[in-house]
Amino acid sequence: MLDLNFMGYFLLFLVELVFLFFLSRKLVDSLARIIYKFTGSHRAVVHTLAVIFLPGTIIHELAHLLFAGIMLVPVGELSIIPEIEEGGVKLGSVQIGKTDPFRRMIIGVAPVLLGMILIFSLFLFVKFGVSPWWQIVLVLYLIFEIGNTMFSSKKDIEGSILFLVLIITLLLAAGTFLYFINPATLQNLWLYIFKLNFEFAANFFKQGSIYLAIPVVLNILIILLTRPFRKGF
Repeated sequence: MLDLNFMGYFLLFLVELVFLFFLSRKLVDSLARIIYKFTGSHRAVVHTLAVIFLPGTIIHELAHLLFAGIMLVPVGELSIIPEIEEGGVKLGSVQIGKTDPFRRMIIGVAPVLLGMILIFSLFLFVKFGVSPWWQIVLVLYLIFEIGNTMFSSKKDIEGSILFLVLIITLLLAAGTFLYFINPATLQNLWLYIFKLNFEFAANFFKQGSIYLAIPVVLNILIILLTRPFRKGF
């Protein structure tokens, strides 16, 4: 039977992911402002952000390169050095050749897909109360890095939204097709899903919600603490 605990933890996980989505770019800008406030140097801002977010930036840009290679799309120069722009701070970039909208969407959403795979893998790697403290700290740091660099460009965000819309559209189309072909098939599929054991999934998303809460809370605290320094950047 479909476990209510699974649904609750799954929805909590999605809510935290959405929060992280909106907070990630705000965090980078807030850190840039406070660094500039104390150093008065744009150069110091760039180098400090490069060090702080280096692992996440590398993973992000390599995801673009990997998926572009799989989709046979040419790539150009790769940069992992932050750049200060009019709309905020860009952590890194990679030049992608011209291609069709579908492949561009897949390449754009690549950091999100790879980031979620890595985060899910980290969830399986450690457990609170069982794993050594240093492994937990390392995992939390990596989740903070990956979570805050998955959505670091407008094109990536657009690609993620289009990918989500595509998935929802395909699911609705498949459900509609099954309903008109044979309503009993759709009903049997739904009953089968309800009979599955979701205990493992519930525990997985429960642990995932705990881990994702860490970067979300840290982001909120950093953004609030840096609010007085937002002017003059």
